[in-house]
Amino acid sequence: MGGLYQVLAARLGASTGRHLAQLCRAEYPAAVSVGLWAMTELAIIGSDVQEVLGSAVALELLFGLPLWLGCLLTGLDTLTFLALHRAGDRGGGRCLEMLFLLLIATMCVCFFADFSMSDPDGAEIAKGVLEPRLDKQNTMQAVGMLGAIIMPHNLFLHSALVQERHIDPTSASKVQEANFYFSLEATMALFVSFLINGAVVCAFASTFFSTQCYELSSNPISSLYGRNIQTSCIPAKAALSSGSAIYDAFSGNVCVFGGGNGVFSGNGTAGVLDAVRKCTPCYVDGHGGTIAPTALGTQPTAGYCQEIGLAEAGEAVREALGGYAKVVWAIGLLASGQASTMTGTYAGQFVMEGFLDIRIAAWKRVALTRGVALVPAVIVALISQHRQFQSDRFNELLNVLQSVQLPFALLPLLAFTSSRRLMGPLFANTRWIAVLLVVSTALLCSVNYSLVYDILLRNLPNEISPIAWIGLAIIAGLYTALLLYLLLIYPSETSRLDYAVIPSELDSPLPSVDDRKQTESAEVPLLEDEGVV
Repeated sequence: MGGLYQVLAARLGASTGRHLAQLCRAEYPAAVSVGLWAMTELAIIGSDVQEVLGSAVALELLFGLPLWLGCLLTGLDTLTFLALHRAGDRGGGRCLEMLFLLLIATMCVCFFADFSMSDPDGAEIAKGVLEPRLDKQNTMQAVGMLGAIIMPHNLFLHSALVQERHIDPTSASKVQEANFYFSLEATMALFVSFLINGAVVCAFASTFFSTQCYELSSNPISSLYGRNIQTSCIPAKAALSSGSAIYDAFSGNVCVFGGGNGVFSGNGTAGVLDAVRKCTPCYVDGHGGTIAPTALGTQPTAGYCQEIGLAEAGEAVREALGGYAKVVWAIGLLASGQASTMTGTYAGQFVMEGFLDIRIAAWKRVALTRGVALVPAVIVALISQHRQFQSDRFNELLNVLQSVQLPFALLPLLAFTSSRRLMGPLFANTRWIAVLLVVSTALLCSVNYSLVYDILLRNLPNEISPIAWIGLAIIAGLYTALLLYLLLIYPSETSRLDYAVIPSELDSPLPSVDDRKQTESAEVPLLEDEGVV
């Protein structure tokens, strides 16, 4: 599904000579266009905050830096981006692509290295791919992963990147050839993304998944039943050093209450060890045995049921797979964060230029888009520094933000690519494809809204002030109004601000100047000041 939307975005850019943000500004009223811009900017900022935090966690694992300092250091990629952007302007725009390829290659090497160290069961992986099964406990995780792949700003970015290939939208054969290669490129990119995500999921599942811990949240006799706390089987030493609460693998009762930052609430180390010894241990599925006794004196067991977040994953990986695995994991996480932050910054440029038609220097655009996202990331890092799992809870709320913004990218994309006036008769979506896309988008948005409901239900405070309710009602009203406009109202098919001439047949020659003059009465010419070729 993600690949399909990426292909549509590329076809839109190649067939019209304009990217999604530019078409939104040209096709919708000013108020709607500004609303779409605001929604898209919020999505970019939310995504950037997540990626900056991920990079900061990687720097913390590698060098022991505090999260807030790691966030500030990730801002240095702005200088790298500017340098490569300027070099790309002189050298054909390939420098940034080469950097992205390098970062993606680093991710592949690191995550597949951890994958091989975890020694997963190949037969079980094949079974999971061919016969996917989603239980209530992991449905939200699957939806979150889907949201991480289909992100609003990526659609704006992909429709803009094809413009750098300098395709003539008046040549149907050239556009068709470009669409083929863009579709192939998008498919390959999504396949690589699938492999990387699969490697990470399989590595962690093989290393930490335990049916004992997994069923605690669904077993009615467990103390964790209905509490939306999902635990994994963490190696004993990592569990004891994390400071997170440890749960009994049979009853779900808290054996040791977490205090955060490697500190437990209780009666000192002796009291903690005594409580842990009475705690029912867990075993990782498929490992079928025990690990060596730990230096802290616990019994030789596979581990203890405990929540695991992004910041705690490094230590757990080190204890389970070795010190090198932690370093490799951190390097892969850093490469992933850097690639994503630079992608978000690049998308922010096109979104700002396309929606607002602002012509400012490149360094100002990059500095502005980076600064807007860096400030909330540092604030979140400062709050999360001494509060365990706080950054993961912020990430959940940011996933909500991504989910509610997605329709404001998908609906214009579907409307524009289904318009024969915009795409031409050859490249517009057929009626059956349009129906299929509408149904798929409706299902995707429905699943996303279920994620929003689940996360808000768990994170909103029990008591909300009347002022807060009024604010939420206003936001919900504006959101619904904009969504209904996109669903029910679309600009007329007989009038638009610009028009990209597309021949009706592949072998038709390019229209001559005389041909264009004869059709000027029926078609509004291209706006040259918009840079459409």
